[in-house]
Amino acid sequence: MADHPEDATFRRFASLNLQNILYLQAEIVGLEKDLRKLEADSDASNDCDRRHFSFDWYTLAHTHDQPASGQQWEKWMQLRRVLREHNDAVSQYCQISKIPDPEPHELRKFQSWLAEPRLGGVYLLGRDHDTWAQGVDLMSLSPSLHPNRISRFITNKALPVCHSVVNTMNRLRQTLVRTNHSAPAAQQDAEIVTYEYSRLVSASSLICTIIASLLPILAIVVLYFVENQSSRLGLVGLFSVAFSSALWFMNDGELVEVFSATSAFAAVQVVFIGTSNST
Repeated sequence: MADHPEDATFRRFASLNLQNILYLQAEIVGLEKDLRKLEADSDASNDCDRRHFSFDWYTLAHTHDQPASGQQWEKWMQLRRVLREHNDAVSQYCQISKIPDPEPHELRKFQSWLAEPRLGGVYLLGRDHDTWAQGVDLMSLSPSLHPNRISRFITNKALPVCHSVVNTMNRLRQTLVRTNHSAPAAQQDAEIVTYEYSRLVSASSLICTIIASLLPILAIVVLYFVENQSSRLGLVGLFSVAFSSALWFMNDGELVEVFSATSAFAAVQVVFIGTSNST
């Protein structure tokens, strides 16, 4: 995990954390009811000091010679300890809930590594050996940060498919070579192929740049060769939809940004149509 931070995946224990919060909540509710009863008894007491417990903290905390005072103060101190534990548990769960899930392809890679006896299958032999097998209730401490949907698509979809195709072709080629030479099949060592994340991000950025450059040029060229006015207006709408879709897919932009950029793109096309008509 130190060499491959994306594999730093652990159990979230969401159900246990929530169960712990529920138990603390139930304990607090019980203590609160006990405390309210003691407070009501103190308010209705004939003792002048006890009647001041609800208004004077010092009297409540320092009147130890009265059993009722000590009982009420001890109940409050017990409630304070449990309340602090409850608040800490809630804060910790909120922080844990914000930790993202592992990327699907990274989790599959890690599961394959753990399942392979020649790799990670020999390290976890205890009761926790199947922690990652189901792939649920997990969190990734060092997830891959994808700048846009193109990067996520390349990493999660395109790259695994390409790797599978290349791997299948290599195995087929090795099988043909062994068949032609009548050599016994050699045992292949299991291996994990690692792709440099920065190169994947660079590839996605290059693709986004190319698309962003081609769309305006393509729109102008097509509008230049189309003379029918109705067809031109239809193409303006078509290119605007394509531009906004590409912007949403590539940049993860806010809707306001998508609307602004699409409006500017449509305005450029309209200006071009007006200019070409006047000439």
